[in-house]
Amino acid sequence: MKKIGFAILAGLSVASVASATNMTLTFTGYGLGGTNRVSYNHQRSWDSRGPATFYNLYCGVHSFVNSNSVSRDTFCAQLFESVTAGNTYNFAVVAPSNVPDEPGSPGNMGEIKATIIQDLYKRYYRQLDTAAEASAFQLAIYEISHENLTGATAEAAVAQLNLTKGAFQATELSAAFADASAMLASLGIGGFGSMGNNLVGLTNPTAQDQLVVVPIGAPAILAGLGLLGVGLIRRRK
Repeated sequence: MKKIGFAILAGLSVASVASATNMTLTFTGYGLGGTNRVSYNHQRSWDSRGPATFYNLYCGVHSFVNSNSVSRDTFCAQLFESVTAGNTYNFAVVAPSNVPDEPGSPGNMGEIKATIIQDLYKRYYRQLDTAAEASAFQLAIYEISHENLTGATAEAAVAQLNLTKGAFQATELSAAFADASAMLASLGIGGFGSMGNNLVGLTNPTAQDQLVVVPIGAPAILAGLGLLGVGLIRRRK
């Protein structure tokens, strides 16, 4: 994996959307990713094994554009709804803990799963640059968001993640299985990282809910680059 370069000027041209309440996006199709064999049964406990029916499922980037033709690449957090290429959706912008929407399985992730999801994004999101990595990342999101975890803390819950048993499963024949398993095994080591308010959820009652990293405001970008003070100094001169 290598870090993805970001267009700084594009980031500076937009204000923060993390505080928005709605986001209208048109689904344009799939980006990096691949097909995996997965199974989901919301009645299975996190440590259960047994017969499971596996289906082919695309796992990877979902590509959207807004009304200004600005791209938004997302990852899905809900198995049983869908989005259709060419269709426009009005999403509510919510905290990751409130994705997927309710009612229905699996329901809101809650704070513990959201803590784990934040760590996954912090460790791997900005390093995804191949189809295999994006596919593994999506598998890991499904395992976290759909598994019936019972741990009372993030530390306890992350120890229950396993793609070979529980409510959500993937077969070892899946191309991304090994990478996804390695991602899951690394979570929580050295503490739980976070993307903060830059990671938000997108919910729609009839469309597939998503997770998206949104741009931060221009002042924050400048401060992060150490350029805010430089600009002020030059202005005073």
